[in-house]
Amino acid sequence: MNILLMTVLSGLVLFAGGCARKDIIPDRLEGKVDRDLRYSDLKNDPEAKKGKLMLAGGKVLSAKRLEDGTTRIEVLQIPLSDALMPTGHETESQGRFVVIDRSGQVSDPAVFDDKNTRITAVGEVLGTTTIQIDEAQQQVPQLALKHVTVWDWDQVKGGYNPYYGYGHPYGWGYGSYYGYSY
Repeated sequence: MNILLMTVLSGLVLFAGGCARKDIIPDRLEGKVDRDLRYSDLKNDPEAKKGKLMLAGGKVLSAKRLEDGTTRIEVLQIPLSDALMPTGHETESQGRFVVIDRSGQVSDPAVFDDKNTRITAVGEVLGTTTIQIDEAQQQVPQLALKHVTVWDWDQVKGGYNPYYGYGHPYGWGYGSYYGYSY
């Protein structure tokens, strides 16, 4: 009986984790995202990856609405965990990237104002753009936003917890996601 119970519980935990990923990659984009495309591949040759959809995550450094209505989000890249959330280890960053929202998915850039805001973005590779880092200009990868998940910092810091924010039975189906989808 204990083996059967453990098997059922294991299946439910896997199901909950699967639901969490569904929120990060919406159905309309599932199967279109190149899950093998890594930031390091993009950084080395962004022009060769143009048009591909990828997952990228990290800490939001700035977000602002431009004159043409586009929202520009500058992100310090942080590797994603198996739950597709930034791990919180800034020292593992391989650089920065910019996410451009031309479709108005981000209602207001103020949602990124917290200095610890972490995101996972599904974006289409556009190539590169130039940013200012201190007194130097640098070319960084640029993505067109298709979907973004904003993570609760306490959850990212604490790691994966399928019951975060909900009591035991209510955690099923919510997985590790406790953020906002835009």
